[in-house]
Amino acid sequence: MNLSAETYPRLVRPTLIFAGLAAYVLFTWTLLQQGYLYADEQMYLFCIPVWILGFIGLMLRSDALARLDDDTVVLCRALWCNLGAVTLAVLVPHTLRLMLLVVPLFSVMYAAVHLARSQVLLVVLSSALLYCFGVLYLVAYTNYDSQFELLSGLAFGALLCGVMVLASDMQALRDGLLERNHSLREALERVQDMALKDDLTGVHNRRSIMEVLSRQKALVDRGQQAFTLCYADLDHFKVINDRYGHAVGDVALRQFAELAAGVVRSVDFVARFGGEEFLLVLVDADEQTALQVAQRLAERTRNMWVPGTEEQFELTVSVGIARYQAAERVDDVINRADHALYEAKRAGRDKVVVAQQ
Repeated sequence: MNLSAETYPRLVRPTLIFAGLAAYVLFTWTLLQQGYLYADEQMYLFCIPVWILGFIGLMLRSDALARLDDDTVVLCRALWCNLGAVTLAVLVPHTLRLMLLVVPLFSVMYAAVHLARSQVLLVVLSSALLYCFGVLYLVAYTNYDSQFELLSGLAFGALLCGVMVLASDMQALRDGLLERNHSLREALERVQDMALKDDLTGVHNRRSIMEVLSRQKALVDRGQQAFTLCYADLDHFKVINDRYGHAVGDVALRQFAELAAGVVRSVDFVARFGGEEFLLVLVDADEQTALQVAQRLAERTRNMWVPGTEEQFELTVSVGIARYQAAERVDDVINRADHALYEAKRAGRDKVVVAQQ
């Protein structure tokens, strides 16, 4: 059976966790049977299942836990794990205790991968305090070996400090990777915008709008929402470049693109199709709706003043409209809109013409 990159860790991680818990329970049960655990069998059989079930519940994340954020769940896992592991370790008055104290160290490392430094410090301090309380219990109720408790406590404290230093290095590495990923994501978004947006006007470019039209065509051919094109061309635009310069012409193009984006809805698309030609893709709109949009665009264009030109200078636009017909090619509907635009030009410009079906 082939496992995907996502399925593999989902299967392996729970398997390793359950195997580790089973090994841990078997080891502590053996210690209990050999008399190396300050606990009776009845208390052991009550406390261990409660701890294991709580740990498994935190790992599987029930619906109730799903309401919490991930950091809180990870913190609860680490604290609950160390609660049981440190308590059991303290109850072993033998050098085998250090073997059991490895478990909370792994828990601290797990927290360091996912949590902030303050939260990792909370896990470390809670583990140390729990160990101290456990030793105080031994002092009060058992015949403890003071030399052993001192040495094991110093060893556990040294291990916690070492793990804390290592965890800090891991977190610094993690933070650096997260920052790099964020920078790469931003760079990728900028590259994608450059590939899909026109550099001058900020609207979609020809390549992007052709991809949009392909998706819209697929939707219509499956019986979903139709779309209508408005093919707009600024009239006598060459006059602006010749009389006022290309810089003023660029300003005019940017202003017109803003006007076009302002007359359509958020679900529609505006693209600079080439030069002074623009394409408006009106989603789920018929010719009548497109006609209203085009007329509104023409009116606002006439009222638009381009900085760098005389006040009496009037810029106009001609628009051709064509609604996509099922099963036709994208180029066909563009050509019909282009022919309607040509008719608008022939009719004297500053006109809106709807293509015949």
